[in-house]
Amino acid sequence: MERKQSASSKWLTLFLVALAGGLVTKLPYLRETYMVPLQNATGSTMTQLGLLMSAYGVVNFICYFPGGILADKFSCKSLIVFSCIGTGLTGLWFWTMPGFVWLVVIHAIFAVTTVFTFWAAMVKAVNRLGDASEQGTLFGLLEGGRGLIGTIVAFGSVAAFDIAADQIGGMKNAILYYSVLNIAVGVLIQFLMINDKPEKKENVKSGNTFNRSDVIEVLKMPRVWLCGALGICNYSALIFHGAMTGYMSVGYGLSDTLVGNLNVVRTYGMMAVGAFLAGFVADRIGSRIRFMKYAFIGMTIFGSVYLLIPTHGAAVPLVVLNFVVFGLSLYSIKALYFSTIDEVLVPKRLAGTASGIISLVTYFPEIFLYTVQGKMIDQYAGTATPLKGYQNCFIAMIVLSALGVVCGFILHKSNQKALAAAKAAEGV
Repeated sequence: MERKQSASSKWLTLFLVALAGGLVTKLPYLRETYMVPLQNATGSTMTQLGLLMSAYGVVNFICYFPGGILADKFSCKSLIVFSCIGTGLTGLWFWTMPGFVWLVVIHAIFAVTTVFTFWAAMVKAVNRLGDASEQGTLFGLLEGGRGLIGTIVAFGSVAAFDIAADQIGGMKNAILYYSVLNIAVGVLIQFLMINDKPEKKENVKSGNTFNRSDVIEVLKMPRVWLCGALGICNYSALIFHGAMTGYMSVGYGLSDTLVGNLNVVRTYGMMAVGAFLAGFVADRIGSRIRFMKYAFIGMTIFGSVYLLIPTHGAAVPLVVLNFVVFGLSLYSIKALYFSTIDEVLVPKRLAGTASGIISLVTYFPEIFLYTVQGKMIDQYAGTATPLKGYQNCFIAMIVLSALGVVCGFILHKSNQKALAAAKAAEGV
């Protein structure tokens, strides 16, 4: 039986997990805030930056599913501590700015410490804090907390970047800053977070035993795969939306510092606000899935607006306003990826495995979409229409958002039937 935590330990655990979650992925995703400076500091093309993310994505893809099983079998606290400290130590290697081949290796290691040992452990640690009626609120608070913490520390990284004399020094400052913070947070969690133990099945002697039947049980749940389909549409659109970083530099001539600050707001500010709203609203309407399908409609509409806004200085406020509204829709969905686990009737003892499958499907595009995005932009770089590649990214983003609407309606209808069948079986 799942042990209940006291209210104070419950909220402390949620805060610590959000703290780790808001920080641990900052190093592999530096490209999202510092696309052009990172390109110049590493001497890479946009395609090569995409290849770094592809290396990260390939290892992620390998790690998501076994990472889910790992979270069901071992202490989430121990996994999270290892992940934070391991990411920070790898970041110190990144800080030395080695050659491109070693940068690929570094991003592969980041995948191990941010996915294999961390991601499902984070999801499982939060899932076990409440029942099905609380999952939207809990994951909204998790993602909102990650976004709020991410916003605060990202502004700190921009300040660290800005005090350097050039872009190379600025990038090294930002990398060192995040590396030290990761190590410090790992130590903090080691001392403050309650050590959890995985739930054991009655017929299993050891909680660390691999049970193939558990894995098969989750694999045979079609609604878990549909949850992954919602994730892949949203996350793929998020990858293409990352083109906004270069779009504002190239299309509007904004400075690196201003673009960095705007992208902190776009990425982490909207993540915080969107997640807090999504968690509370989704639980109030009684379905995280229903909330997500309507948020996809918002993504489709506001994604299309990007193509209508002219590229000149006077239009900057319109672009900022649109990415705020689009970002609210985008990140409200992202906050709820794993809040659907209880809603689609997955047993809590299998929450880690289910999160592994959802993550496997959701984050699969990391293998290739960052490279595709980079090639789409590079294709028109130096031509008479350098913004064409960015606009193509927005078109892809709109199509994925529309597909998300379709998947949302299918999953919602399927889940309603499953819930009705479950109530009938219970004689309700």
